[in-house]
Amino acid sequence: MALTKEINRARWTLELARSSESEQITDAIQLSRIVGLLGEGEVGKTETVRSALGPSLPDNPVIHMDLEGAASDEHLAFRLVRQVALAELGTEFSTLKVGTLVPASLERKRVDLANLLTIQGLEEALRDWPSGELPLAHALQAVERLARRRETILWIDHLEAPGLTPRHPLDLDRLLWAIREMVQTGLHLSVVLSGRDAVEGRVLGREAAFHQQGQWLSLDNPTDEVWETVASSLRVPLDLAAELTRLTGGHPETMLAALATHVETKQASANQILSDLASTSVPLLNRSVQHACTLHRLGGKVLEQIALGHGPYAGSQRGDSPPQEIRKVLGRLQMAGLIRHDRGWSVVNPSVGILLRREIATASAPDWGMDELDS
Repeated sequence: MALTKEINRARWTLELARSSESEQITDAIQLSRIVGLLGEGEVGKTETVRSALGPSLPDNPVIHMDLEGAASDEHLAFRLVRQVALAELGTEFSTLKVGTLVPASLERKRVDLANLLTIQGLEEALRDWPSGELPLAHALQAVERLARRRETILWIDHLEAPGLTPRHPLDLDRLLWAIREMVQTGLHLSVVLSGRDAVEGRVLGREAAFHQQGQWLSLDNPTDEVWETVASSLRVPLDLAAELTRLTGGHPETMLAALATHVETKQASANQILSDLASTSVPLLNRSVQHACTLHRLGGKVLEQIALGHGPYAGSQRGDSPPQEIRKVLGRLQMAGLIRHDRGWSVVNPSVGILLRREIATASAPDWGMDELDS
């Protein structure tokens, strides 16, 4: 319990230290109706955007359209009309959802909400589970009507999610084109999009919906200076914080846990702190490897090779697998947030990398040269 308290304190300190990144998003929204944020897996995109947008208010609603876990267009429509209803009613939505003996003032709001969502949309929003019958276009029209009334922000999060499943029933391209059309109709609507770097081509490519549209920002792990600020506020020795940052690459969740562990236990060895954290992450390792294997038959092997710094299944190690196949593996693992690409390839979560390498030292797998690919 004490460690959880320290992690929460460290998380709050990190949010304050990264406030300049949130402010960049806020400033971009003032300049453009379309703002995007892309970054590698687990760098803190969702938390940063949430901090930038602030809470949803009656006069300035924020509609959060999270694509993670959305199983189909109809499932997303269900989530969307619920978000609109929550934006309009706030805490009164739960009272309306119960459906018995609501105050007269809330009954009037129900009528207004029905005009906004339509009767079908309101009935869908009040359900415990999607009916599968409300078209996504119907839900988007509700957002459009809301944006005609007042300034509205539509935040589309986890853009990469539909790309993690082959032939996903959620049509991302059609959704993004529909939203671009909404923005161009002159509504009081701003759109914020956030997702992993691997989805960039799908969103910003030459034939994509937001090609040369809006302002796009990038986010990476917090810098050394940010972690120095966090460490100072937690009274963690700066040399220990610097070593932890070097070994983890500044990975937010691992750094928060490591700094909180020092505060709780006074452990002064970066290697020992990370070793202890990794020892509790075996279930995460198993899930990560299993996930990699579900993405591609070579996914688990490629993940291991990258962790060891041997290159992504390079040369003789890839056997009969052509370079195009390995590129596909890398793309899927990056989309899933298991690996990242800077100057080379590396495992996103340091604990997973430590367990795969069986040592704390960092490793970065070199990128391919064309000669190697053709060999």
